[in-house]
Amino acid sequence: MDTVSNVVEVSAENFQSEVAEKAAHTPVLLEFYAESPEANQEYSNLLRQLASEYKGKFLLARVNIQNNRQLVQQLQVRTLPTVKVIFQGKMLQDLEGPQKLDQLRVLLDQITMSPLERIRENLDEMLAGGQREEAIEMLQQVIRQEPSNFALHAELSDLLILEGRVDEGKQVLKNLSSEVEGIEKPTNRLYFLELAASLPPATELYSAVDKNKDNLALRMDLACALIAGNELEAALNQLLEILKLDRDWEEQKARTTMIRVFSLLGKGSEVATIYRRKMFTLLH
Repeated sequence: MDTVSNVVEVSAENFQSEVAEKAAHTPVLLEFYAESPEANQEYSNLLRQLASEYKGKFLLARVNIQNNRQLVQQLQVRTLPTVKVIFQGKMLQDLEGPQKLDQLRVLLDQITMSPLERIRENLDEMLAGGQREEAIEMLQQVIRQEPSNFALHAELSDLLILEGRVDEGKQVLKNLSSEVEGIEKPTNRLYFLELAASLPPATELYSAVDKNKDNLALRMDLACALIAGNELEAALNQLLEILKLDRDWEEQKARTTMIRVFSLLGKGSEVATIYRRKMFTLLH
């Protein structure tokens, strides 16, 4: 066993237990190496660095070709370095020659993605393509298989509210603990919908703001109406204008409202990243 806990030396004797069995539930990078040359050692160090960095999300199984010629022949290793990626009984990749660090990261991020992360990636693709109903159906199907995955319930609640099925979304939300991951998203969406119910339409508020550009309360009303209509970037622009005019207005209400909008945009949102920077610049 290597000094890094998720790096192991493999031979024909332990291949079944260390590679075949573990690859059923954990991705395995099977590295074929020799004690030399120097370039090969640099690549081995890079792989070990990644194994340490990913903290058990994959196993680095190392095969010394000089001591394991039978494995080399069986797995048809033709050049050094070679890394074979094995997961769930399949050979996913056969990487011949040194690979760049960024390419390896992309591969590892993909194969080490948790089931929840994979579902969210599929959701993002569906929503980007306007397939909101299909996304709801997919979530409902997954929840039937994993009823105790409450983060998915929160996602479902948010999508139902976004689709206008507010009562259904509220019903899902009502059964969730306030500690559930992602619950702030449907909670904030409901908050703005209820707030906007007593406001004029966004078109009227735009006109009113044009005539009263320094009226911060009107701008806030417009921002809330835009958020309720899921026009989040437009809302963020209005909130930034409030910060420019008076960052401390109503106990920094523009700042706290922007933070709520960031939760609606979700993790990894480029729009959220851009506007966080803009907000930080105005506040400091």
